[in-house]
Amino acid sequence: MRLFDAHAHLGDEEELLSRKRENISSLVCAGTPEEAERLMLLCEHSPFSPILLPALGLHPWQAGNVSFRDMEPWLLKAPVIGEIGMDSVWCDVPLSKQEKVFCAQLELASALKKPVVLHTKGQEKKIAGLIRNYENTYLVHWYSGEEGLSEFLELDCYFTVGPDVFYNPSVQRAARLAPENRLLVETDGCSAVKWAYENFCRSRSVSERSRGEVHSEILPLPDWRDIRGVLEHSIRKTALLRAETEGGCMKEPGPGRDFPEPPAERLAGIMEQNFLRFLSKERG
Repeated sequence: MRLFDAHAHLGDEEELLSRKRENISSLVCAGTPEEAERLMLLCEHSPFSPILLPALGLHPWQAGNVSFRDMEPWLLKAPVIGEIGMDSVWCDVPLSKQEKVFCAQLELASALKKPVVLHTKGQEKKIAGLIRNYENTYLVHWYSGEEGLSEFLELDCYFTVGPDVFYNPSVQRAARLAPENRLLVETDGCSAVKWAYENFCRSRSVSERSRGEVHSEILPLPDWRDIRGVLEHSIRKTALLRAETEGGCMKEPGPGRDFPEPPAERLAGIMEQNFLRFLSKERG
């Protein structure tokens, strides 16, 4: 199974070595000029160059500390703009300032025809309304909103499935409903996978843990540092969710017929084509 991580961040050297060892092409985001400089050096002048693809953009969390003008030189160099957007859940930067920085980057990306990775936490409907004004190719990263999914579907956006797809109903909903030719998978980096797994453990009841019970879903989880394992796990869960939604199931073929391609393998191949299409900015 050839794998592509459609959204990640720079981790430590161990994480980079894992990506290289497993030959996982990774779209890595940098959200400040300092991060952008480090990422571009790694992309252009390091042993990791073959598997790193840069996405540069002023992250909404940094909109109060860094100006659009400070980030603009890096936006001009970037093949992909992101992650950019707005956040009212994990961020206390005034939304008016976030929106101003976001729209400036949307305008530049649209003018230069550079695809965009979106951060939408808590501002899903607002962002869907804003991007209507800027024709482009958009990827909604780790969509987990309660509202706004239909608007992004209508806008023909790409969606990445996050590493909590095995338990998060909102992520599962996006994984079920996004068109097959718009589905991608991401880790958001190993630290984000660790957070997702820890959040799952916290969601189990104290009484279950105190009695020594272990929820069955946690047993097959790969180690949070196992990038290939995490991506494969998310793809398999997504394939299962979509099969359930479509009422499908694996059936044995008749005599003399080949077994069908496993659903997860098939979906991984589709995600590969989707990833390459997103980077090429084609709408097909």
